Amino acid sequence: MAKPTVVDEITEQLACRIAAGDYLPGDLLPSVRQVAAEFGASTPIANSALGRLAALGFAEPRRGLGYTVRDIRLYGGIDTWRFVFRFAHRIPNRATEIFADIIDVDHMLVVQAIRTLAADPRSYDTTQSGQALDRFELLVDEGAELAEIMSAELHLLRCLFSALGHPGFLSLFNTVGEVLIAVPEAGQAVYGPIEPEGHLALARRLHTLWQSGTELAAPELDGLEMLLRTYHDQVVETFRELIRRSAVSEEGVRAPTG
Repeated sequence: MAKPTVVDEITEQLACRIAAGDYLPGDLLPSVRQVAAEFGASTPIANSALGRLAALGFAEPRRGLGYTVRDIRLYGGIDTWRFVFRFAHRIPNRATEIFADIIDVDHMLVVQAIRTLAADPRSYDTTQSGQALDRFELLVDEGAELAEIMSAELHLLRCLFSALGHPGFLSLFNTVGEVLIAVPEAGQAVYGPIEPEGHLALARRLHTLWQSGTELAAPELDGLEMLLRTYHDQVVETFRELIRRSAVSEEGVRAPTG
């Protein structure tokens, strides 16, 4: 990865303050001169940082005023949240909220894909997903790094959405998938409740049913959806604990005084 520039560092500091609530929606951000003075930077660099902050959705320029804080809860796009997730350890509560929303989107997409496939499995080609599943299995068997295993599993799901012919779902899944691999604790949380071998076993079972053209009955689908919901809830709680511990570790445990 390229070394962060001064503009990157200033942008991240200001974005983190907005995400943490130090600056509230509608607040006027420090001026270009104030930002330059605080960070010991030139005014062009400070101006570039504020402009990038606006481009990422954290602020908006107001003629004659400078930059005001945008309500990222209401208007933040995926680029905004992806940037926030980079410094999840500094804002664990907000990071957990983002992660929970991402997992909910992931749950919705996966369940919809399974239900679509189960309704008419013979209509969809298994070739690409089969190759992705073999790759996923190889990495699990080799005990690869969790980040690599998760990337392979995400690619497997990506192939599933492609086979189903849902470009909108695929686009959304690709977007949230990028956020999931941004923080190590996300991968640990995904494989906390159920290890990679469990993910592989379920994927292999569903793919075998797909290849055989077997249609799943409604009770089976409902049971699978409930299982996935329980698992996804556990993933969020695991992430909450992991990111909290990581935040405490970064800040250092302060000894009590008095």
